[in-house]
Amino acid sequence: MKFAYPEFLYALFAIAIPIVIHLFNFRKFKKIYFSNVEFLKEVQQETQAKSKLKHLLILLSRILVLLFLVFAFAQPFIPSADANIESQNNVTGIYIDNSFSMESTGETGSLLDEAKAKAVEIVNSYRATDKFILITNNFNAGDQRLMNAEEIIDKIEALSISSNSKNSSTVYSRNRDAINSSEIENKSFYMLSDFQKSTTDLKNIEPDTLINTYLIPLKATEVYNLYIDSCWFSSPTHILFQNEELNIRIKNNSNNDIENVPVQLYINDQNVAPASFSVKANDETTLILNYRNKSSGIQQGRVELRDSPVITDDIFYFSYTISDNITILGIGNEENNTTLSSIFSTDSVFNYSYYNVNQLNYSFIKNSNLVVMNNLDVINSGLSNSIKSFLDNGGNLLVFPSNKIDYNSYREFLSLLNVNYYTSQDTAKNKVKEINLNHPIYANVFEGKPASDINLPLVSSHYLISTSTTAFKNNMLTLKDGNPFLIEYKVGKGTVYLSMVSLAKESSNFSNHALFVPTLYNIALLSQKNYPLFHIIGDNSTIDLNRSENDKVYHIKNKEIDIIPRVRNTNSNTTIFINSGIEKAGNYILENEVTKIGLAYNYNRLESELTYLTSTEIEEIIQTNALNAQIVETSNSSIKSALSNLNIGKKYWKYCIILALLFLAVEIALIKLFK
Repeated sequence: MKFAYPEFLYALFAIAIPIVIHLFNFRKFKKIYFSNVEFLKEVQQETQAKSKLKHLLILLSRILVLLFLVFAFAQPFIPSADANIESQNNVTGIYIDNSFSMESTGETGSLLDEAKAKAVEIVNSYRATDKFILITNNFNAGDQRLMNAEEIIDKIEALSISSNSKNSSTVYSRNRDAINSSEIENKSFYMLSDFQKSTTDLKNIEPDTLINTYLIPLKATEVYNLYIDSCWFSSPTHILFQNEELNIRIKNNSNNDIENVPVQLYINDQNVAPASFSVKANDETTLILNYRNKSSGIQQGRVELRDSPVITDDIFYFSYTISDNITILGIGNEENNTTLSSIFSTDSVFNYSYYNVNQLNYSFIKNSNLVVMNNLDVINSGLSNSIKSFLDNGGNLLVFPSNKIDYNSYREFLSLLNVNYYTSQDTAKNKVKEINLNHPIYANVFEGKPASDINLPLVSSHYLISTSTTAFKNNMLTLKDGNPFLIEYKVGKGTVYLSMVSLAKESSNFSNHALFVPTLYNIALLSQKNYPLFHIIGDNSTIDLNRSENDKVYHIKNKEIDIIPRVRNTNSNTTIFINSGIEKAGNYILENEVTKIGLAYNYNRLESELTYLTSTEIEEIIQTNALNAQIVETSNSSIKSALSNLNIGKKYWKYCIILALLFLAVEIALIKLFK
């Protein structure tokens, strides 16, 4: 134990005063003689014993009163093992959580305002010569430099809410790297946050025993949030005048049921589908909105509702494109193929062209959305390599073999794509038995589940394929004997659709069957270039585009900003880092003189789930993972007082005053009551 003012301990010599008074009793006694003194001697002996005990107790009480009164002025305390406030030199890191959840209301305002006020108190608790580092969720480059008290207070006061959100382990790691760059030995780190469960991963921290860490939880008075979590379309394809079905997931992070909340859907700033919804407490609901595409090109959409106090998650942005045309390239060994042209040439959305394989310019392949290889006996190496590059860049391929293929050339070609290759031909009669209704190709072809006796394509001969493990494989149509009829593979960034039959009538009646048209039509629609419906700010998202000979500068812009994103070029494509510099949610356009793509950005919804770790849970994590950290509770005291108890030690002067008064009361009781 130590004393804040040890010079007061000299006052302990005053304890000698009551001792002297009790040792030297100056009262004089008279002797009175009686005839019979035997009984009086007995009474006198008993009275003197009781009086002596009483005087000793009074003496002890007075000594203790003086003792604890002196201790109260000397202010005793037990110093903390982590005491560093009084050190000559300190370097202190301060993390202020400025994510969206800190907009919630606390005891004296928003949680961010409380965090800023407490951070200023922390700075003022140190010496003017100490150095500080301020860390926020922005992770700005200048955050890692050492500042004096005046500089860091200016930065704290200018701090505002950010769209960024960082995990606790990432924040700790950044502070550790910054603070260890200083040669100052006394190092501390303060984390002021609401400690949301979604972002607090204290167990992943690799602690530094030389850094004293203090966790300061900030508690919201009201935990309530209604927000749009995500959205998606029921159909992956988008064409002009198509009826769209947009699914919206809405979550209720509160203990109250919510009913008849209005929601608005805007497409290109036009309100197309006003609606309302209800959702149970601490539950979610999926709202389905229907509308019709009325124009081609980029469609910029947003869904809105109204909620408080967290309002940054009340709007969800999305963007998609309705293509004016889908480029389809047919390759065969004939001058023309009426089977394919009868489907693709009748719809203006398809830009269909057909070439004999011997007259094909391979540069046409990379400019196509879908390549259909039909009735080829042999596939040469030049065509194989061009198709492989086409698939790697996101193209799509549909293969209908001839009845008399060259197995070696097909094996080399399909092995290059890492898909199963044809091994032999089965001439036994067969029939398609199963349709994968969960596949996007057939998801909307049938109204309800088709009957078990539905008329499906008949097969006279079909190819068998190798059984080796390949890339992602999905059977779309399956024969009665269990062998596949039509298979989907994912190759590179593209898709391969491999048929086990040729389109010749002697192989099957598939080309004349009612299932043939929707199969090829939907494959073509799915081949249009689709980009993500939305992006999350803070994620490392990219978009790959075919590289043209004359690359132009790309811009990401809307009405407010214009950003030139980071770009990486390879021989075949251009990778654009589309999250470069984007901090505000909204609809944007990625464009140069040749390309124009719609983009949508949303804030991370991790901050929308307002569930927090309690102090008990944090303490359990600290003990379980042996973290060099302490919790600083500030609900009933200032941060300066709480830090004083932690860093200087626990003070006991109040207890000394209480004990002094207690023994003073004991003395009075002994004098008045002990006769």
